[in-house]
Amino acid sequence: MAEKSYPKAEVQKLLDALEVHATEVAGVAEEVQKRAAKNSFKAYQHFRNKTGEFETFSILIEGRLDHLEGGADPRLQGHFDDLTAVTYKQLIKTSIKFLWVLAQGNELPLGTREVFVQELKTLYDTKKKLAEPRYATRLDDDAKRNLNVAEEILTEIIDKAPSLLQFGVK
Repeated sequence: MAEKSYPKAEVQKLLDALEVHATEVAGVAEEVQKRAAKNSFKAYQHFRNKTGEFETFSILIEGRLDHLEGGADPRLQGHFDDLTAVTYKQLIKTSIKFLWVLAQGNELPLGTREVFVQELKTLYDTKKKLAEPRYATRLDDDAKRNLNVAEEILTEIIDKAPSLLQFGVK
C-alpha cells in the first residue's frame, strides 16, 4: 500500500496556521515574562499549553512535509524549521524567567514538583530537537546560552529541593 502524499498548497495553509500559533505563543510568553516575578503558575501553565498546541500541530505538519506530492520542498521545510526554532527559543527564554523565580526562593511553592518535572522533560526534548543539524544555523549564541542557563537553573533547583527527584514518593 502506497503512503499518502499531501499537496503543497495544503501544507502551506497548515504552515500559515502554525505561524499564527507561533505568534500566539510569543504573545503569551511576553505576558509570562512580565508576570514571572509574581510566581504566576497560572500564566505559565497557559504558556505551556500554547507551546504544547504548537508542538502537537508541528508533529502533524512534519509528517505532511515528509510526504509531499512531488517530493521535498526546501522552501516549505525552511519555513517550518524557522517557525520551530523561533518558538523553541521563546520556550527556553520564558522557561528561564520562570525557573529563575523558582530558584530564588528559599522554599519552593506548592505545585512546584509538577512544574519542575514538566520543565525537566521539556528542557531535554528542546535540547534534543535543537541539536538537529537543520537548526544549527537558526540558533544564535543567545539561544545556545539560554539553553545552558536553563540547565544551570534546574540544577540549582535540584540542589535546593532534592526531594523533587523522588518520583515514586509524593
